[in-house]
Amino acid sequence: MKLSPLDIEHMEFTTSVSGYSKRQVREFLERVSQQLEETLRDNQGLRDELKKRDERIEDLQVGEVELKRAVIAAERIANEIKENAKHEASLILREADGQRNNLLREAESRLRSARAELSRLEREQQLFREQFRGLLRAFERSLDNPGASRSAPEGQPKQVAAPEAATEKSQ
Repeated sequence: MKLSPLDIEHMEFTTSVSGYSKRQVREFLERVSQQLEETLRDNQGLRDELKKRDERIEDLQVGEVELKRAVIAAERIANEIKENAKHEASLILREADGQRNNLLREAESRLRSARAELSRLEREQQLFREQFRGLLRAFERSLDNPGASRSAPEGQPKQVAAPEAATEKSQ
């Protein structure tokens, strides 16, 4: 039976000629001691659990910051690729205009090549975005299921299947 603060406050011991019953006092003190020990153990367990959760939150926050940096870098790289492709196409167009008389066929060939390259780069950019979305989804799933992130040995990247990317690509 658990002791409440009121039980302790209102505890009365029977008295005898020599004072309180030593047996009753000893039993009561033993119960108080056991409950205090149990409460302290529970309290320490809760503190340990809180510390672990705080550490996990901190790890997730660090991961979030790193993921945001990766997204920003990926967007910057994708924009640079697109701008470089546009710039290259623009240079080829200017060159074609300047050499139109004798090199018209050659310029048209280069223009087609540049457009094909631009199209290829845009497809690569789209593929990169789809793969990156799959990576983000996998990371999101690992955040939702923290036990799954421990399945791959340390130092080895996990193989992440991105069925969403394959579905988007086929549409």
